[in-house]
Amino acid sequence: MAHSNSHKTSITKAHQSSSVSPLHRSGSTMMIRSSVEYQIDQRIYQLYENLRACNPSVLIMVNALNVVIRQYPALGPVITTCGDLECFIAAITEYEEGTEL
Repeated sequence: MAHSNSHKTSITKAHQSSSVSPLHRSGSTMMIRSSVEYQIDQRIYQLYENLRACNPSVLIMVNALNVVIRQYPALGPVITTCGDLECFIAAITEYEEGTEL
């Protein structure tokens, strides 16, 4: 997954074996970005920040985010591909830029 992230800490640890299937590679990222939107609010942003502080694997983080996304469908679709995750992180970045934290 290649994207620039201005955060000082990584959201991932070294890959560990897991029984959870990995995120699927999507086709064109540009195509996905135009069709997937996430509505970030304080609740999902705080969860994202708390998870980042724990520094879990990407799959654990995505699974935790998806639990909340399933409960509140207005946030957007569940994260199933690398493209979805990139769109989610872009939405988080936009939220950070538009909100004084």
